[in-house]
Amino acid sequence: MLRVLIVDDEAPARRYLRRLLEAAPAVHVAGEAATVDQARSLIQEHSPDAIFLDVELASGTGFDLLDGQARQSSVVFVTAHDSYAPRAFDVEAVDYLLMPVSPDRLTQTLARLRPRSSGHLSMRTKTGTRLIKVQELTLLQAQGDYVRLCSAAQANELMHITLKRLAAQLPFPPFCALSRSVIINLEHVSHVEQRPGAQSEVSFNNGVQPVVLGRVASLRLRRALA
Repeated sequence: MLRVLIVDDEAPARRYLRRLLEAAPAVHVAGEAATVDQARSLIQEHSPDAIFLDVELASGTGFDLLDGQARQSSVVFVTAHDSYAPRAFDVEAVDYLLMPVSPDRLTQTLARLRPRSSGHLSMRTKTGTRLIKVQELTLLQAQGDYVRLCSAAQANELMHITLKRLAAQLPFPPFCALSRSVIINLEHVSHVEQRPGAQSEVSFNNGVQPVVLGRVASLRLRRALA
């Protein structure tokens, strides 16, 4: 069951979104808030899996709710304004929905949220469909039409999916997209060694083989670990 909160200062918008969410399978709306303070209280009380959050509120913004808060819940912005989208993804929102939200569009968002709440991914690999614990994944590398999944818990697997589509199902953090071809679980990094040409070699704390990153990916990793 996916537990969600709705944060919007307009009651009609909250009712509309609640109807859509309650019509979806295995979704429980734990509460609604009209202000940042109300939202903070509900988050503390319910520890939701996801927050459906408006940007422009009567008392502040949705970004105010996220500032300075250790976040366990995934965030989906729901707004009538498209201009905030870049900032929304800067704070690692799972999705950005424009009102009025269609049921089909909401279904896509819920598909992104469910793996995050369950902690597992259902993956169709070359050896069959497998249920993999997200936090066990260490390194994900694009290889043509496949993504190579590296972890200490199992042999490396090839999954038939694009890295971009897979990235949408992973929690950020601890996962960090360093380039179009590499995603790393920051919690598994044990050591980063500088190499010639502004490259770096990343070692992991669980026995997964090190990986060499190029200049841009190395810079992004250093920023993410800072």
